[in-house]
Amino acid sequence: MQDEFRITVGSLENFLGFQIKCQSERSNFVSQEGYTDNILQKFNMAEAKGVSTPASHEESDNHKDFSGKVPYHEAVGSLMYLAAATHPDIAFAINKAARLMDKLAEKDWNNVNRIFRYLQSTSNYGLRYTRGPAKLKVFSDADFTGDEVTTHSTMGVIAIFADGAVSWTSQLQKTTAHLTTEVKLIAASEGAEELVWLKCLLSELLPDFVRETPVLYIDNANAIKLTKNPEYHKRLKHIEVQHFYVKERYLNGDIGIENGRPAHKSLLNMFDSKCCAVK
Repeated sequence: MQDEFRITVGSLENFLGFQIKCQSERSNFVSQEGYTDNILQKFNMAEAKGVSTPASHEESDNHKDFSGKVPYHEAVGSLMYLAAATHPDIAFAINKAARLMDKLAEKDWNNVNRIFRYLQSTSNYGLRYTRGPAKLKVFSDADFTGDEVTTHSTMGVIAIFADGAVSWTSQLQKTTAHLTTEVKLIAASEGAEELVWLKCLLSELLPDFVRETPVLYIDNANAIKLTKNPEYHKRLKHIEVQHFYVKERYLNGDIGIENGRPAHKSLLNMFDSKCCAVK
């Protein structure tokens, strides 16, 4: 880079709000502890009582109007930077909060405060990457019509490389699904797209990378069966063709497909207080 640009060479311990630590010759740890502490101070949550999860299954019925009374947009923007950079564990919660930008209720602000309370007890969490034979894995999953407003499903995709998360997303699907298999298949196609893109990128960066077929883990037996053994069924004829992208990539041999349930525990073991807690 010095041949092409005028750059400053220095320590990478602090860079753009990131803390980067070489824990050993085979392990690097990336976090945003300083940034997290700063936004906790900014939004007066530094002394808040911590919680173990960034979201709760219990929905509050407090619909008191809070529009214009709290810095909701600023808080969501600050949290989105964390969710996009080093905290996939808050991706679902902040994605849900980001859908509400007007007509805010007190319960919506309380949901954002819960994310801050979670970060208060997990500010030292981050991502750890290890050297060695690196396998590319992608996990996909989705709920079923979980959004009360649109009845759309929320899907999640996370990619693991060098024993750490390198890409993740949590978002609403664009259509209302009729079957659980359908929402899982849509999520799997999203995961397949991410897997193929990462495979191409890593193949350019690491010429010796492609030694084995990268694997997509799907948490649904029917979706796996439909991908590996495609067959016509009248209950599936409404599914849009684009969602069978995962089938095409599997049949071409570009990706492997495995059941995500047995791998779920090993995925969680990758995320602890020394890396990134997804619990």
